[in-house]
Amino acid sequence: MRVVEELEDKFEVDPDWVMPQVMALIPNDGSVEQEVHRLVNTYYDTPGAGLRLFGVTLRRRIGGSDTGWQLKVPNGTTRTEVRSGSRTKNLPPALARTVAGLLAGESLEPVATVTSTRTAYRILDADGEPVLEIADDLVQSGTPDGESVLHSWREVEAELGPAGKNKDVKRARRLLLGAGASPSPVRTKLDRALGPMSSNGQVPAVTPGTVGELVGAYLAEQCDVIASNDVGLRTGAPVVHKTRVAVRRLRSTLRVFGDAIESAPAEELDNELTWYASVLGEVRDREVLSKLLVQRIAELPAEHIRGPVEAEITKSLAMERDNATQRLSEAMDNRRYQHLMRLLRAWKTAPPLTGAALGKSKTAAKYVEAAKQKVDKRLRKAGHDVEELHRARKGAKRLRYAAELMEPADKRMKRIARDAENLQTVLGEHQDAVVAAHFLSKISAINGQNGQSGFTYGVLVANELNRAAAIRESLKN
Repeated sequence: MRVVEELEDKFEVDPDWVMPQVMALIPNDGSVEQEVHRLVNTYYDTPGAGLRLFGVTLRRRIGGSDTGWQLKVPNGTTRTEVRSGSRTKNLPPALARTVAGLLAGESLEPVATVTSTRTAYRILDADGEPVLEIADDLVQSGTPDGESVLHSWREVEAELGPAGKNKDVKRARRLLLGAGASPSPVRTKLDRALGPMSSNGQVPAVTPGTVGELVGAYLAEQCDVIASNDVGLRTGAPVVHKTRVAVRRLRSTLRVFGDAIESAPAEELDNELTWYASVLGEVRDREVLSKLLVQRIAELPAEHIRGPVEAEITKSLAMERDNATQRLSEAMDNRRYQHLMRLLRAWKTAPPLTGAALGKSKTAAKYVEAAKQKVDKRLRKAGHDVEELHRARKGAKRLRYAAELMEPADKRMKRIARDAENLQTVLGEHQDAVVAAHFLSKISAINGQNGQSGFTYGVLVANELNRAAAIRESLKN
């Protein structure tokens, strides 16, 4: 398999639209190649549309240089494409493992055949490397067996090449818009072929301008992140932290906006998210601690470093992280994880909201204010208590996420979210110091008995305890 990042712009054009001259896009001493291909794509999904629901597509292509299987996953403003050059009719085993989480225990079946007659303009630099590709597609979509044509249209894509930069896509966008092309409102050809969708075949009624609209959009965004990162975790991408944050945002919303969400489904989802967050945390915490302690050792005066302290720490944490990663992998292959993925599908399309969600979007400010009061109360109560300060940190995160959720309806929330993030950062540094001191004390009992490393471990422990004490003192001001 090969994993690549794909950045493209997609445009709608009329059948008689005329492609503008692409010569203006060619860099100095570059060139352009023009090719025509017939691409036959068979798309696959689960009976519950578990892939397309999250903007993911899986297809088998015949024709052109990309013959084989491709899995495309949204990744912010780009897409991650996992490619297999296998020409087999059955999904290759490596790609099957990559997509297993999104299937949630369901089978795959063909859902549409999309055939494109593509005129491709490849813009090359002076070294012959691809800068950009403009693809002019005449498209027909039909039944999975490819025997009936249901829709036809024309579209144009501008995709960044390995030798290109973002500005090259922007230049292509200006050229195409200037020639009368329109930005496409659909994400993929499959969406155009099959039309609007939801997990149950019906678009849930969410009243515009309400708390429910804000909550539903924020929940859906986090579900998208977790689902997309499932593929990233299975292909070794560094997305543990992003996944864990999305889980936290979901759990926070269930708590802060509790009366706007039905309690029983919320409790079920929270239980599964708590389990998943714990497994992710075992990996992420080792990553953070290792990076932090390497930095702390680098800050020590040379005369304070005795023995192989850094090697002992990094080896110990690497072993722990490897074990935690294995547990995460096993967790993502069990039935409980499949259940979580099915829950995310349902919550993305139709979150179980209550009558309180019908309140005007501006009334969401009361939830933010309640979260802020809780943070203030916890800080006042905490004093020098480490556990209470940790609870205040969690409260600061919830305040931040609640403000983020409401920001589309009230731009003043941006400042509240920023202030909460700043407090979260300070309290996070305190928690990091406490955790680091505890770990150093534990590992020194194992490795510090040789008379060399013990001194350095003692210095490091003292530094972390002093750092934590200084942060607690600063919070009183």
